[in-house]
Amino acid sequence: MHEMSVAQGVAEAVLRGARREGAVKIIRINLEVGQLTFLNPEQVIFWLKELFKNTEAEEAEIIHKTIPARVRCSKCGYEGPLQVKEDPLFHQALPVFACPKCERGSLEILEGRDCIVSSIEILEEGE
Repeated sequence: MHEMSVAQGVAEAVLRGARREGAVKIIRINLEVGQLTFLNPEQVIFWLKELFKNTEAEEAEIIHKTIPARVRCSKCGYEGPLQVKEDPLFHQALPVFACPKCERGSLEILEGRDCIVSSIEILEEGE
């Protein structure tokens, strides 16, 4: 149910932002879902559609883009992608990653751990 709680936060942010801008309708929502969130984007979208019923976003097109994991190793200087195999256990306990080059665990995550609303397209009153 990790996806449902994330969808609730996204829905609240989208509706609050759209209303602040005077939206009468939300046309499109663009999401960036990081690989290391271990979210299932289809489930997030399912819950968003449920949460948007009877709101300005009820008919919104929801587009998602997966952001791959990128890391930097403090031991060997490697900077680049991190291969992550999907494992159902990751929804209960996060894995410990090792550097793809030196196999040590001193990694800084550069990209891939966020779920972000990158943009919202709205229709304002009078348009």
